[in-house]
Amino acid sequence: MYQLVRRCTELQVVNLQGCRHIQDDGLVELAENCPALRYLCISNCVHLTDMALMSLANNCKELVTLECAGVSQFTDAGFQALAKSCPHLSRMDLDECVLISDATLIVLAAQCPCLQSLSFSHCELITDEGIRHLATSPCAKEKLTMLELDNCPLITDHSLDHLMGCRNLRRIELYDCQSVTRAGIRRLRARLPNIKVQAYFAPSTPPASTVGGPRPRYCPCCTLL
Repeated sequence: MYQLVRRCTELQVVNLQGCRHIQDDGLVELAENCPALRYLCISNCVHLTDMALMSLANNCKELVTLECAGVSQFTDAGFQALAKSCPHLSRMDLDECVLISDATLIVLAAQCPCLQSLSFSHCELITDEGIRHLATSPCAKEKLTMLELDNCPLITDHSLDHLMGCRNLRRIELYDCQSVTRAGIRRLRARLPNIKVQAYFAPSTPPASTVGGPRPRYCPCCTLL
């Protein structure tokens, strides 16, 4: 990788998904030699830390898309540095970046005016307050189209109320957000009729199977909205 990035300094798209042996020094080398980088996927590069994000912040000011699902050592500090230095960020997948909190959402909302697609699934420290900051930012009101919040247990109907002002929001995922209710989803849909909501609710008693009848389309323990 070192030889590649030293010789190919105009790289704009790099996909390192699942390269589990990549360390911070490799990402530092990439960032320092490829300042024109616009798309980077480092999902499941599990050894990376905030040092990698800091180097991207210092060198890759044109970054538009960052996919880093499953990089569990990244923290608010790394994403705060990135947001303050990369104003063109539009798409971010932070699925299973389990150490981040509302602090990351607050700085993204304040510093990144181009945000369109965000995934915070399995980021269990995120609360309604973080979503409030995001949803009331000018970028979210005008540009946010997709938001994934699967398995965020602290998210409630209050988050959906905040998101009603995001007029271009077209898709939201809420699987296993156990404090979100059908009533909250109905209110969101009433305000944003074009939105697609993906969520489920487990009934208290699974419905009985019908012998000889048609197979259920979905798992009998879940209701797909």
